[in-house]
Amino acid sequence: MARRWLAVFALALAIVGSVAGVATASTLGPTNAQRRTSAVLEARHLLAALAMPSGTHEVTRNDSSLDPALLSMGASSLDPDQIDLTRFYVVARGEWALNWFETHVPHGGTRTGWGTGSGPGQSTSHTLTFSFATPPTLSEAQLQYSMVVGPSGELGVRVDADALWTPRKSRYALVASGAVKIVVTMDRGLNVRSHRVTTVTVTSPATIDVIRSAINAAPVATPGVTSCPLDVGATMTLSFWRAGASGPFATVVADPGGCGGVTVTQWRGDGARRGVGHDSGGGAIVRLVATTLGIRDWMGAL
Repeated sequence: MARRWLAVFALALAIVGSVAGVATASTLGPTNAQRRTSAVLEARHLLAALAMPSGTHEVTRNDSSLDPALLSMGASSLDPDQIDLTRFYVVARGEWALNWFETHVPHGGTRTGWGTGSGPGQSTSHTLTFSFATPPTLSEAQLQYSMVVGPSGELGVRVDADALWTPRKSRYALVASGAVKIVVTMDRGLNVRSHRVTTVTVTSPATIDVIRSAINAAPVATPGVTSCPLDVGATMTLSFWRAGASGPFATVVADPGGCGGVTVTQWRGDGARRGVGHDSGGGAIVRLVATTLGIRDWMGAL
């Protein structure tokens, strides 16, 4: 365990160090394949540390003693960055076992969810969720128990060990140092009838560094299907310029609404596109920049 966390802290230092300049593959931390492997190992670790009451025996998902509802319960693995390892168990003395689960917290875990549910023609189901501390490459580690007392009094238990890994930040999503000015353009969206666009030029080295650091610290955009809040089309564009340059070396487009997407584009000296990186956290970036520069109504209008 100690060796695992020492490796995690070394990774965190490497990621922080990459923000100071142009990132390379070696400073961005583990590859996505390595991160996925780490998530698999974490999920296996959770299952290995699983504590079960006396009278428990493991069964396959096709075991006839399991309530069919258990097959559709638990966490889903629709996201490509989620690992979900599932085990099934049957415990004698179902009501006693149900009470045992409700009064025992797995070692290192914190209870973060619980509930019951039922439907027409369905048995009452019980769920418990426990969360665990995660290293920087993981955003979530959980054990979820789904339980149904069967007609013969036994307790059917489904355990999902879930680990959500954080994709590696693209090197193109990091803005390098060296800017002497940032041109900030706030477009408040199509629904704004007047003063829709505001442009501010930043030349203060301290303010430039604060804005750049906020962009570089933005979380990676998570892949998979996502449901986003209302987006009125407002955007903030930040162009980073070096001294004597004929064009910006980086542009950042941040969305204050919706899912808060952030798109960072890197440019070559001849104006050709070098690469594009995608992050999240656009709302926080726009709020910081707008507050710092005194830009009002940055959320746009309905």
